[in-house]
Amino acid sequence: MSASAEVGEVLAGKYRVERVLGAGGMGVVVAARHVTLGSLVALKFMIPSALDVAGAAERFIREAQAVARLRGDHIAHVTDLGTLDTGAPYIVMEFLDGADLDAVIRVRGRLPVAEAVEYMIGTCKAMVEAHGAGIIHRDLKPHNLLAPAIF
Repeated sequence: MSASAEVGEVLAGKYRVERVLGAGGMGVVVAARHVTLGSLVALKFMIPSALDVAGAAERFIREAQAVARLRGDHIAHVTDLGTLDTGAPYIVMEFLDGADLDAVIRVRGRLPVAEAVEYMIGTCKAMVEAHGAGIIHRDLKPHNLLAPAIF
């Protein structure tokens, strides 16, 4: 497997990649369909080069375990955790249809105050739950916030 995933590739023997949703320096997130159940999920996995970073895989696994405890309406729920054939850990989350808030702002420009406040209220609710569980996001920005599918 390369630093990304190919459409049609089956990961962990059960998740067929439908499209790449995003990629960063340490990992990739794909939309994938469970080959037996047919459910659509978001699957996040570490890229091979990130496995060389001391402690990165352990932090990734701890992230999944911590987020799996959260149940709020404004947080993607974790449903599975495992290891790919490459040795890279992966996290399976519910697939949430939409665009990131950064994309919404680029398309629409400045948002009406009432709408921006709604996004921030949802973000604050998620952060209250996360902080209450001892989780600090560390990368909170519009690109990492989901907006509704229709904007």
